[in-house]
Amino acid sequence: NRILIPKFLFFTPVQPTPNYRSKSSGINAEYAFRKRIHEVQMAKDELEWQQRNTKREINVLQDDIRGLKQAITDKDKPLEVVETRAENRSYRPRVELCRDEPHDGLLNERNELQGTVASLIDQHNIAEDALAQLNQTLERLDNDWSIKGSSLELDERCMTKRQKLLLVSHKV
Repeated sequence: NRILIPKFLFFTPVQPTPNYRSKSSGINAEYAFRKRIHEVQMAKDELEWQQRNTKREINVLQDDIRGLKQAITDKDKPLEVVETRAENRSYRPRVELCRDEPHDGLLNERNELQGTVASLIDQHNIAEDALAQLNQTLERLDNDWSIKGSSLELDERCMTKRQKLLLVSHKV
């Protein structure tokens, strides 16, 4: 009635020594710290690159907006002149209203100038909206960059403290 139990059921693997385990986990932790520091540094560098590009785009857009404002201002005087001429031509005392080719030309020129000014105003509004979005993006990038910087600083301080503790533990 004897049951034979195979020997492998009683076999227990050799446990690594505590010293080996601590060295291994220490190396893994150090590797994880260094990897994290490297990843955070790369993310911070990427954010800096995005900040530079966003600032460059903001500067270009601000120049475009100034140009559009100037173009709108430049169209104001010719529009006033055309409107004044058309009005003077329409309201002449003791002269019959004349709808001739010069009068039609003045009205067409006024309509073209008004259309151009309206188009410039639309472009200006679109550019202002884009500028506001770029400024929001830059603000978000600045905030993210600050967070990455704080995280990187904290990780580096932890790594320094960890190395000091390892030196002390090896001396003991």
